Amino acid sequence: MNEISSFKDPVKIETGYIAGTLSGEPGNEVHVYRGIPYAAPPVGELRWQPPRPARSWTGIRECTAFSSIAPQLMLPTEGASKMPESEDCLYLNVYTPASSSRQELPVMVWMHGGGYWTGSGNEPMYNNFRLPQQGVVLVNVNMRIASLGLLAHALLSRESPNGASGNYMSLDMIAALKWVQRNIAAFGGNPDNVTIFGESGGGGKVSMLIASPLARGLFHRAICESGAAFPPVSPGKALADSEAQGEMMFAKFGVAKEKDPLAAARALPWRKIMEADLAVSLDLNKPAGMSMWDATVDGWVLPDTVENIFRAGQQNVGSLITLANLGELKGPGFLLMPWIIPIYKTMLSSQRASGAKVFSVIFDQVPAGWRREGCVSVHAIELPYVFGDVDIKEDWISVYRIASQSGAKTEAPDVSDVDRKVSEAMMKIWAQFARTGDPNIPGLIKWPAWEQESDKYLYVKDTFVVKAGFSRLPG
Repeated sequence: MNEISSFKDPVKIETGYIAGTLSGEPGNEVHVYRGIPYAAPPVGELRWQPPRPARSWTGIRECTAFSSIAPQLMLPTEGASKMPESEDCLYLNVYTPASSSRQELPVMVWMHGGGYWTGSGNEPMYNNFRLPQQGVVLVNVNMRIASLGLLAHALLSRESPNGASGNYMSLDMIAALKWVQRNIAAFGGNPDNVTIFGESGGGGKVSMLIASPLARGLFHRAICESGAAFPPVSPGKALADSEAQGEMMFAKFGVAKEKDPLAAARALPWRKIMEADLAVSLDLNKPAGMSMWDATVDGWVLPDTVENIFRAGQQNVGSLITLANLGELKGPGFLLMPWIIPIYKTMLSSQRASGAKVFSVIFDQVPAGWRREGCVSVHAIELPYVFGDVDIKEDWISVYRIASQSGAKTEAPDVSDVDRKVSEAMMKIWAQFARTGDPNIPGLIKWPAWEQESDKYLYVKDTFVVKAGFSRLPG
């Protein structure tokens, strides 16, 4: 990323003044603020508690470096994260092209993928300046994940005034969206025009927020890319089942027989927590927590499973785009998810029945080099196009881990002008949707809203074509 100068004029937010940097090209700069605290560090007595307000500071806080990321659940063969990890992880990054606080630009809030056990909002791929250059304020959120973000226990439910435990990951995201409501105007963003979006586990997180009554009014549109909190991957768990899993974890922590098990668990170093988390995941033959950690139907954050809330039409209403990659539906490779189409149909139908415009897209663009090697449009392949990263070789490496199972032979593929044009169009379309709730742009794309009767979707491969038969995919 090309950082060209320090941003000298501090911005006033609710907790104090912050200063950042400038990124982008001269005349098309984006102001960058990294590591802004949106909640208090969830450590000590605040471990496994809903997020508390961040503390104020005096002077000017330099927000030029990323925060630590949430502790990660990694398989031994994967090695440690390259980014510093800490339980003190409730920070976000803001990228704004605004020149003043009065511009009221649309806001896009990214919820990172990685299941519910790995990943961060600090990934380089998500932190490019290209998408904000389309006239949107981009916010990347870090939240608690794995056992530190999803563990439920009867003792935790007992101390909660809501009789609930387990959904700290969702509560963190809700706290971040509340921070956006209170502060984003200082960055030239419009708190009344917020789009949440995410991919894979991030798509699951977005669908949880659409379903949660606690998130009502905090966002206005949503984009789910290759993920939703529905069966088979993320069906949700009854509170009693999540609490039973918490009992198992406390035994693994070695605190179950302590006089005060909860105090003993909160006193453990977070690394001990994560070591036990990984051990239990492997014992259950669930790689890196693949299905071990999930949202809890706690009667507060989630009154029912996400699927049931959608089917009952009780979700938060707003325009919606769903995206899947064709290679995820047909293969070859792994991380295949043909089941995502009927899930998306349920989501689209429910939102449309509530009066919202909804759109479906199948992404099938593959970078030129990988296409020559026989690679298909695998899981996560749309991300470099959405964030404008196609010419950043390092940002293809994380996609290569999946693409290598589907024909790719080189870590960083050659890209063509077609790839660049597709990326530019995807960014424009996503920004237009955030701006208006309708992704159509005269002269670029005419994309009809999805309806069950016509069943039309946008197909992206070199060009953008409207096709029929979304519900019949991957046939």
